[in-house]
Amino acid sequence: MVSWIIALAAGYFAVGLTFVFAGPAARLRRYELESLECQADDQPRWKLIAFSYAIALTIIVLWPALVVSAARTEAGSKVHFGLRDPQPVEPSAALDRCVSEIQTKYSSSLPFEDYRKLRSELPSADRVHFDSWLAQLGYVVTGFATGPDGQEFAVAVPVLGIGMPFALTKLRGRAGSPPSPHRPAEGQVSLDPLQHGLKFRLPPKPEDEVWQFSSSSDSWAHLAGRAGLALIRERTVIDAYVTMMS
Repeated sequence: MVSWIIALAAGYFAVGLTFVFAGPAARLRRYELESLECQADDQPRWKLIAFSYAIALTIIVLWPALVVSAARTEAGSKVHFGLRDPQPVEPSAALDRCVSEIQTKYSSSLPFEDYRKLRSELPSADRVHFDSWLAQLGYVVTGFATGPDGQEFAVAVPVLGIGMPFALTKLRGRAGSPPSPHRPAEGQVSLDPLQHGLKFRLPPKPEDEVWQFSSSSDSWAHLAGRAGLALIRERTVIDAYVTMMS
């Protein structure tokens, strides 16, 4: 009798753990965490980690109710939890002053820590405009991406939407002639990011490099990992998209 109870409990929690990473409840978890990060860039990292763990544990324990609730909310609102669609708000005078200060202090690039500090001091409604203006002015950000040997790569402002600093881990080839994805062994699922082809928003040039990237092992341990493909042009990450996350 005891062994049956243990087996049922193990199965129950295993299903809950699956829903932490897949399905509407998982998308809700990621959406809530990204919303918190967006609204409070200056939050201590431990608070974001604790928030992520709390949601994950709640899903594991209460998955029968949460999965159904998340699916109904997602369907009823006609909004996918993986996508943020902020309402347009007119930029404030504070944003004008901030951009002017950046143009005075930085010529074409700014460190990631300075970017975070300046962005966190703006009203939340200005932050989308802030990123858009920096991109239009041609600014890049340093200190967010590194190469396999630790060398620094600048990134275009839209790439910061990945949400976590990352390292380029493997060169997959040139955009003009990308290699074929690795074929998994029979019965295995392919995790190769090239399995569905290239999906960059910017049109690649033939000589652009395509790299795999991944955030740190610590980010994966704390359910905030990101991995995917990055497009490199003249040692700048001009575009990137996520193919795997935790």
